[in-house]
Amino acid sequence: MNQAAEAPRVLLMLRHSLTTYSQTLQRLGQFVLDQPQRVLYLTITELARESGTSEASVTRLCRVVGCRGYTEFKMALALETQQEQASQPQPLTTDATSCLIEESVSALRDTGALLSETALRQSASLLNQARQIQIYGVAASAIIGDYLSYRLLRMGISAQQFSDMHRAAMNAASLAEGDVVIAVSSSGSTKDLLHTVQLAKGRGAHVIVLSNTSRSPLAALADQLLVAAKPEGPLTAGSFHSKISAMLIIELLVQRLLEDHPERETAISDSAKATLPWLI
Repeated sequence: MNQAAEAPRVLLMLRHSLTTYSQTLQRLGQFVLDQPQRVLYLTITELARESGTSEASVTRLCRVVGCRGYTEFKMALALETQQEQASQPQPLTTDATSCLIEESVSALRDTGALLSETALRQSASLLNQARQIQIYGVAASAIIGDYLSYRLLRMGISAQQFSDMHRAAMNAASLAEGDVVIAVSSSGSTKDLLHTVQLAKGRGAHVIVLSNTSRSPLAALADQLLVAAKPEGPLTAGSFHSKISAMLIIELLVQRLLEDHPERETAISDSAKATLPWLI
């Protein structure tokens, strides 16, 4: 049995060889060395912009340090920073429960501050007028998509939810003007999801994106972008903070839909009774 290849030591490589790189790669490499934790949450586009380089330069740096691409680069960087943190002396006592609660509260507050009321209102308008609604999301984002589907169904709004992007692509190919796609992706960079959303957009469907980053390939396809706080890193996919932020946006969207159509309160009551037949 072949042993799994050891992840490249990105930071070690940069510290050791940075001076031998071109000026552009030196600037980019120094940015990574100075802010490794921040880089974990940046898309390739964001890293290129904030370091004053280009996406091509980011790709070159990834290959120079032994990674096949940016995704592998971030995973290697995440593993290395985790190992370095683990090797440092830890406080004698840590109140993990209080820390989790405070970070969760912070995520909700930050989401409220980030959220565009205009985007929320226009997203609700698109859903109110939709001929049909489709929800696409994979892995942990599929959980959020399923929750969104449930909340809409409680109001009498039917929406199909797809976590298999092959089936989602077939669905997207059948869409038309008046249909709405809600794409859920924390990173906004999932290739299969991007392909599917491009198909839907090409058919004339409106696209609402629910994400934890405001700049990404998926965000660029959005007619309306709803941004939740707390982006995920390679080792924190599905983290509680990012998901609770996305769920807050869903609740705010539901609230807006009810404000636009108060009669949907009746549908909520009816759907509740439907699951408790002995109360009818």
